[in-house]
Amino acid sequence: MNLYIINIGMTISIICFYLGYSQRIRNNKLHRIINTIGISSNLIAAIFLLTGKYLLGGIETMGIVPIVPDWAVHVHRFFAAISLVLMLTMGFTGYKRKIEIHKKLYLIFLILYSIIYISGLLIFQNA
Repeated sequence: MNLYIINIGMTISIICFYLGYSQRIRNNKLHRIINTIGISSNLIAAIFLLTGKYLLGGIETMGIVPIVPDWAVHVHRFFAAISLVLMLTMGFTGYKRKIEIHKKLYLIFLILYSIIYISGLLIFQNA
């Protein structure tokens, strides 16, 4: 059940990121609203996951098990952390209207986040 909650949060966020991206020129206000929902959804799912991992005894106690070797999980977590920093940077630069930096980061972020999202779906399963 916990994995489904995390996957739903991450799915909402990736859908919002691509929908927001599609609105960036036509309706910038809608772009900001949709991406704020995406960032919020991602942060809620990430906090839920990290609380279980570090405060409640690990993801195994949450009923989530990796089906790949430990090194692959560590690589996934490393790039997920980079993706988190990029997401927060994108949100900050968009909010502060630092358009040049914001535009340079979006492609890197969307590609990296998509890879992390898909790998997370593939390497974890319910116990």
